[in-house]
Amino acid sequence: MLIWIINVKAVKAGGHVSSNVLMENRLMILPILLALTILWLPLECLSATEPVTNISGRVLTETAPLDGAQVYIYRNYDDIRAGRHIQVSAAAGPDGVYNSSLPQGKYYFVARGSRNGKDYFSYHGNNPVRIGGEDTWITMLANPVEKPVFSEAAEGDTFLKGVVTYKGQPLKDAYVTAYKAGTGTFKGLGFRTESVSEEGRFEFPLQPGNYVVVAKRIESGKGNRPPKSGDLYCYCPNNPVEVLADKATTVEVPCYPKDNRSSFTDIPQLKTGRYKTIDQRDLNGSSGIKGKVTNSSGKPVAGILVLAYRTTKPVFLTYHLSHGTEYSSETAADGSFFIPLDVGGDFYLVARNTLGDGPHRGELFGLYNGNSRHVVAFKQGTVVDSVDITAGRVMDESGQSAELSNSTSEANADMPGQSRFDKESSKISDTVLTEDTVWRGDVVISGVVVVKKGVTLTVMPGTSIRFAKVDRDQNNVGDGELRVEGRIVARGTAAERIAFTSAEKSKSVRDWSYIHLLASQENNVFEYCRFEYGFSGVQVHYSNVRIEDCLFSNNHEGLHFNTANVVAEHNTFTGNGSAIRFKRLEGRVVIRNNEIYGNEVGVLFGRQQINAVDFKNLNNPIDYPLFAKNSFHNNRKYNFSMGEGQSLDIKVENNWWGSDQPVKISEGIFDKGNDSELGEIFFKPFLLSPLQNSGVRGGVVNMSSVK
Repeated sequence: MLIWIINVKAVKAGGHVSSNVLMENRLMILPILLALTILWLPLECLSATEPVTNISGRVLTETAPLDGAQVYIYRNYDDIRAGRHIQVSAAAGPDGVYNSSLPQGKYYFVARGSRNGKDYFSYHGNNPVRIGGEDTWITMLANPVEKPVFSEAAEGDTFLKGVVTYKGQPLKDAYVTAYKAGTGTFKGLGFRTESVSEEGRFEFPLQPGNYVVVAKRIESGKGNRPPKSGDLYCYCPNNPVEVLADKATTVEVPCYPKDNRSSFTDIPQLKTGRYKTIDQRDLNGSSGIKGKVTNSSGKPVAGILVLAYRTTKPVFLTYHLSHGTEYSSETAADGSFFIPLDVGGDFYLVARNTLGDGPHRGELFGLYNGNSRHVVAFKQGTVVDSVDITAGRVMDESGQSAELSNSTSEANADMPGQSRFDKESSKISDTVLTEDTVWRGDVVISGVVVVKKGVTLTVMPGTSIRFAKVDRDQNNVGDGELRVEGRIVARGTAAERIAFTSAEKSKSVRDWSYIHLLASQENNVFEYCRFEYGFSGVQVHYSNVRIEDCLFSNNHEGLHFNTANVVAEHNTFTGNGSAIRFKRLEGRVVIRNNEIYGNEVGVLFGRQQINAVDFKNLNNPIDYPLFAKNSFHNNRKYNFSMGEGQSLDIKVENNWWGSDQPVKISEGIFDKGNDSELGEIFFKPFLLSPLQNSGVRGGVVNMSSVK
């Protein structure tokens, strides 16, 4: 382009370049050269006017500093895969020290080097690391690199296998997670998680593809939470690992300690007081969320994790309970916490013992209840204070009365004598009940109502609770929800039944979401209630409940539970998509004396979709549910069905199946006999004649007249 300009001017000057033309060309060329220079400036130069943070640290192996090592800095994980670093340090000297400077932002730190012909690699466990403000010291602990080995497997079998090591020795009590390539933050359970053997080995099937393989060893030997000082973080230096079809891919996953280099190496320290480690800097952070975690008695809860999940959704999603986050903190002795944040937005706040997978029985758990979405609105560069969370034991039965396992004869026996809220008729939208409440008459809900932990909601006999159809997330399911994290007592009578229904004039399935018991307190009760036109009538997660003499009709699902203590007796399920649906086998479940007919599917035993997990020494044992003395008949597809991929067997003995002929009964069951990949449903022995007292006692009445 520059030659073309000069030639044009030369031609105009008669083939000779005059001094005037040269001067004019220089004036034209200068801005063009400047523009081209700017286009080709590296990212660091463009940011030269921004404030920068000085970075220093060391690259260390178990035995010595890694002389000649270099630290590579990337904007994101995809850039690591593509080899596009934005900065690389000069080679470290004999002391392993490197230096850098960066503008504010998030970066990925990787170290590479070699010694005696052996390659070494380090991936920082805090990646992406937030840089900005105080000068920061980042130590990179490097392990030797072993190349993956590919071996033949049986036709159709594709495996990832290997060993987790620490200082070159196999490591037990660790768990390995495979994340799909493209994931930038390796927290939570990922695509597949397995615990290792006593010899530190693992092996599990995977579909062919690229995976990021990470392992962790929690110091206590059990549980899954963000690594803290003393825990081991392990990153496969071959990441992303390519898993080939019909091959067994074998890798080594070496570990190093989180924020405790002294247990990895005894090399003397060099860091000066000018620099802050990542943890030291974050403790003094000036931007984030502060608060306190207490139990329902108001006493501080020390040593519990507080997790912040960024969200843009208009409704709360329990999906986040099973996944990791880069924003977390641990409470101090007084229950206080501070979560450093470097980006603005809405954040779900969750307090719990572990990270990844849903809460388990006995775990401490609580949600922020400042609003019905459980979110804190955060503006970058500020501090949000007084964010308090109440936590309690999941599925706690320490104060459980006999009513969970034995029928109660007196309705409303333990109703609060003095409630601070008692209305005959009311309209409610997006609110949190913060004190004991009584509902009676006609209650219309628009949005989500949350019963806070420590609070009891009592619903009087004859009450109609109606949900207006509001669909803010545009998923064709009404957002209307009653979320119980405290306690609900809804005891109707045969003469005065309680209705949970749609408020629409023209009612239809999915007009509202569900009654949702989410890590609620003990002694939740529903008696003589009707649940209709919801996505689910009742969903029970990480909670205890007793349901008696209730009618579930015209719902997508009648009763849905997952990790829960549930007793459901003498209920009638009809006209639903699935009458009962469940996934996990954790909790004491009794399904007895129910009538289940006229649904698409009577019972659906699904498979947990979030992760294929085998924490052999981390999770609770399997609890098989009791299905007995139920009447299954005339369900349109199946009376009992395995869901896709559910390979566990289950016994459902001593029920009536609409026939006394085994062949006929089998036609209404979908299991291994239909698909060899599924588990088997064992229905023998079975009842030979219909039950006389199954379903709602006192009969199912027509409640269509309820407003």
